[in-house]
Parts: sequence; structure tokens; C-alpha cells
Amino acid sequence: MRQIQSLLMIGMLVASCTTNTKSDLSKTVSDYYHTYNERADVEKMLTYYAPNVVFEDIITGDRIEGKNALREFLDWDNPNFQQLDNSLLVIETIIIEEGNAAIKGYFKKFKWGDTAFEPMHFTTLLTFDDTKHITKQVDWINYPSSLVNYSERKNSNLWLPAQ
Repeated sequence: MRQIQSLLMIGMLVASCTTNTKSDLSKTVSDYYHTYNERADVEKMLTYYAPNVVFEDIITGDRIEGKNALREFLDWDNPNFQQLDNSLLVIETIIIEEGNAAIKGYFKKFKWGDTAFEPMHFTTLLTFDDTKHITKQVDWINYPSSLVNYSERKNSNLWLPAQ
């Protein structure tokens, strides 16, 4: 009987650790998107990333390695960007499982220079390390053809392992 009680206690402890880890990661993801949505402080945004982060945009074929390269890629200080609403994006779904988060939502309308862009769907996969820093981000964004030249974009399929 004692063995069964011990096993039940261990099972509840493991379950609570999993829930706490999932809950902690959920808070990190929420805080990350709150910071992203504000689009006010790129340095604060970068605190969510591990130093050796890998960022991949499947549609454009961009692959960025490291926090400094990501800072340049994000280009948050570029005066051409104009947010047209009090928030940049809407999150519709967040799924968190074992150090990973899948996020689906859409960017709201914005302007780049004189050009207005329609809302755009996105799906993002985030992979976190044990310290809850993003080690990998993979984005799929439904860019309009006026923003991405699809016939000249980089080919993200080249990242696939050779078969």
C-alpha cells in the first residue's frame, strides 16, 4: 500500500512540475507578445532570445543567426514603419508543449513609407531553452506580393537535410 501511495505522490509531483513549467512558459510567451505588440523597445524584445538564436522566415527564405543579426533584421527603429492601430497584432491561438510554443494570429494594417499593407496571417513556432529564452523562431507570414517578390525570394527549402 505504501508503494502505491508513493507512486501516486511521485505522479502528482511530476504532473505539477509539468503544469508549472507549461504555466511559466505560457507567461513568458504572453510577455514576449506583449512586448512585441508594443514595438517600443527592441532591446527589451531581444531579452527573450538566447544569444545564439536562429530565426527563420520560411516564406522569404531569410535565416538569421545570433541576437545582433536579429536586431539588425528586425530594424525596429526604421522610420518607414507606421503602426496604424494601438496594437500591431492579434493572437488567436497559443499551443505550448515541452519547451515549444505554436502561435497563430495576424498582423493588423500598417504602412511602410507611403504604402499601406493589409492584415496578414502568421504562424510562429518558438523553441525555448531551460531558461525560457527563445533558441529558435520559425515564421510563416502571408506577405502580400507587393511586399515580397515571390519569384526572387530566397529558397528556404535549401535548409532541408540532403536526402
